[in-house]
Amino acid sequence: MYHQIKQDFKAAFKQILKEGDSYALGEAALPAYSHNNPLIDWLFWQRIKLAFEFALNKKSARNVLDFGCGSGVLSYMLAQESFSVTACDVEFSPLHLVQKKIDFPNDIDFIEGDILDMELPKNSFDIIFALDVLEHIDSIETYIVLFEKLLKPDGVIVVSGPTENVLYKIGRKIAGSRFQGDYHVTNISLIKASFKKLLTVSTLKKLVFPIVLFEMFTATKKKIEAE
Repeated sequence: MYHQIKQDFKAAFKQILKEGDSYALGEAALPAYSHNNPLIDWLFWQRIKLAFEFALNKKSARNVLDFGCGSGVLSYMLAQESFSVTACDVEFSPLHLVQKKIDFPNDIDFIEGDILDMELPKNSFDIIFALDVLEHIDSIETYIVLFEKLLKPDGVIVVSGPTENVLYKIGRKIAGSRFQGDYHVTNISLIKASFKKLLTVSTLKKLVFPIVLFEMFTATKKKIEAE
């Protein structure tokens, strides 16, 4: 199923970009997810694939938050597997264009706006995904505190982001002019350090070619030791 969905979304992204490009489409990573370069294709879609497989392997998980859902591809995949999905982003114009090409399930709860302004119930999500989004945020500490409140006691947060090392920056130049902006205000190492202040963090996957370009990690609530 994953491979067919990937092809369907890539075709939709390419058609949308042909019809008209914009800054918002770049922020939603449509140029990256529809790129013809095999390495760029692998790097971006591999994280979606790993996140999707992670959810499938967490047998008890049902309620999922897709933070910074972008084009909605992960939310779409999870809904196809009967997950209850809440998807949020500050800007839904790219998603609305994708929805004209892809028939999304009606039961995905799409919420547009800053999650800090939303009234979501505490201890309600089995998994919170924050894929390639936190590097765009100046101060993530308030979001981490909120994630911890929204997460069920045995829930898990899955985060991915770029290393911003020299090879990664060279890769951005190779990818083309759309990838030259210095729009990342932090990197995955600093993001991980911020999460460690409140949660227990474990490395999930490092995407290497030939050095680490992206990293994925998990964060869970700290266990309270018995007295």
